[in-house]
Amino acid sequence: MRPINGILVFAFVCLSAVGAEAPPLIANGFDAYKATGSRDAISIWLQGAPATATISTVGLPADIGPGFEKPGAFGPMESYEIVAVYSPTSRLRRIYAVAYFPQGPLFCCFDLYRSKGTWLTYGLKLNIVPEQVLPIELIEKSG
Repeated sequence: MRPINGILVFAFVCLSAVGAEAPPLIANGFDAYKATGSRDAISIWLQGAPATATISTVGLPADIGPGFEKPGAFGPMESYEIVAVYSPTSRLRRIYAVAYFPQGPLFCCFDLYRSKGTWLTYGLKLNIVPEQVLPIELIEKSG
């Protein structure tokens, strides 16, 4: 992608995010992640998700919940931030977030669809490698 096209795409994402926010579904999942680990978080994020939902947790590090020590485990989660929100229509929303752990960050992308007033996840991508989740414009922005 030519640099000017990348800038235009990033500007469009930022402008589309005006007025858009992360639904409680996202915060509730992160709260569960912090309290009990990734299994409960994913359960919340995928509650009501259609069978056709695209889920990629290949890059999700193993955890066993807070309060436990296990070599290679990636918990407990300390905090999270919403990096960007893109809302091309009133019923579609893409949310980029990062969860922080003592061992490093976990990058997250949620594709949400509003059906009958409820936000449902139809796409979820989690990975410790930012290039696997975030668009290059968000990676370059932070650098």
